[in-house]
Amino acid sequence: MTATSIDWNRVGMGPQPARLRPRSRRKLRWLPGRPAVGLGLAAAVVLLLWALLPYDNTLRLAVWWNAKRLREALLPAPSERWAHDDAPPRHPLDVGRDVLVIVKTGYGTRDRVPAWLEALPEASRFRDIMVIADSEGDVMFAAPGAPEEQKLHVYDAVGHSIRQHLAAFRGHPRVRKYQQLAEAIYRGDEALALQHCRAFGWELDAMKFLSGLEMAYQKYPDKQWYLLVDDDTYLVQPTLFRLLQHLDPRRPRYLGNPVGDFRARFAHGGSGIALSRAAVARLVGDRRGLAALHAASLDETWGDRLLARALLRLGVHLDETYARWFNGEPPALARVRADRVCAPLASFHKFPSPDAMRDVGRRFRDLPVDGEALVWGRLWEMHGRPAPWAVPDGEAADGWDYVGLPDESMLTLGGVGAAAACRRHCERRSRACMAWSWDAAAGLCHVSAWMTVGEPAPGKVSGVNVPRAKRLAAECGL
Repeated sequence: MTATSIDWNRVGMGPQPARLRPRSRRKLRWLPGRPAVGLGLAAAVVLLLWALLPYDNTLRLAVWWNAKRLREALLPAPSERWAHDDAPPRHPLDVGRDVLVIVKTGYGTRDRVPAWLEALPEASRFRDIMVIADSEGDVMFAAPGAPEEQKLHVYDAVGHSIRQHLAAFRGHPRVRKYQQLAEAIYRGDEALALQHCRAFGWELDAMKFLSGLEMAYQKYPDKQWYLLVDDDTYLVQPTLFRLLQHLDPRRPRYLGNPVGDFRARFAHGGSGIALSRAAVARLVGDRRGLAALHAASLDETWGDRLLARALLRLGVHLDETYARWFNGEPPALARVRADRVCAPLASFHKFPSPDAMRDVGRRFRDLPVDGEALVWGRLWEMHGRPAPWAVPDGEAADGWDYVGLPDESMLTLGGVGAAAACRRHCERRSRACMAWSWDAAAGLCHVSAWMTVGEPAPGKVSGVNVPRAKRLAAECGL
């Protein structure tokens, strides 16, 4: 009996093995349900949805966000060496002609605007500055190097939004609040006007972003860059000019300090927002979408988030490549993390008073506006303090705080009885710790992943992770 004639069932070995079965002459075909076909169909569905879904659809934003995170994980961070070398810029600018600064203020904070203007260096390259607010008026200021006071007009961005886009919403509570403020200002009732600003000025602020950019584009349509800043935002001109001249304004660009999750990732207004001409032209040109978003501003809490929504509808995402360049804190309290010691620094924010703005202007006045970009690691030098990498190992500062206000992102340990014990907690976490601060009265030890220039803090002892700070500073020759 040949092998092919064996009755396998009779000998108790089950059906004939596949390797001994005669091969079928029919060609195998990929049938529906097979893995390759399923993957192909899934990919086709994803591509179809990607093509058909609006830019601001949650599914599309989730795919975009995760693809970006994956790319960041797999690829090395782009080099920023160009910010410090002497090579010609890729996209040269005449800053006075090509850049517009839009300073956002309000009736209740208008005293900050003269300080903002007076903090500019004498060699400032900013020529066109447009101030927007919730009322019309003028501000007087002492320009650096000018023999007498100068005047700058303030444009009513909220009134513009109401007149041009919100005629059908005259009864909305936010419109009525604007009218109450306008009436108090018209009657010269300063106390009532300031009371209104304290009560609902923040609501009117959300209405300034879109209308301010719209007014700016109408008045200055040929600018290559539009910088939108708060009245307590300081711009470091040499750093900013390096960045703008590295990027092509003919492409839609939206830059700033990122806040929020993937569904509404937006640039923090206080840290400063940079928009290319292409981005602003696309925004202002979308008349139907812009009208709907002006209506949305009546209920929006944050105008900078609304601006991001408007841009997302048009396919313009926040570019986070240069996120570290924009900062939402004042210089002495700016959190210098490990990846920022050698990174360029273009803005500061949240000054407690107009005099604090003038003070930072004096500290940074000697920076050549066409010079090298300022890096985070030079903040100590700008404040006349020894740099952390110049401090002897183990030396702590009594009555000083290198950490700053505690929050949920730092490690706080209770029952710590001495500064030396707090320092050891930092040393045990040397790969994560940048600075530590011990509160003697409370027995609390704060360990942070950043360090600051710091400020006087009676009753505290503080120090930095000196070996780590030295290694980081050596990377850029500080």
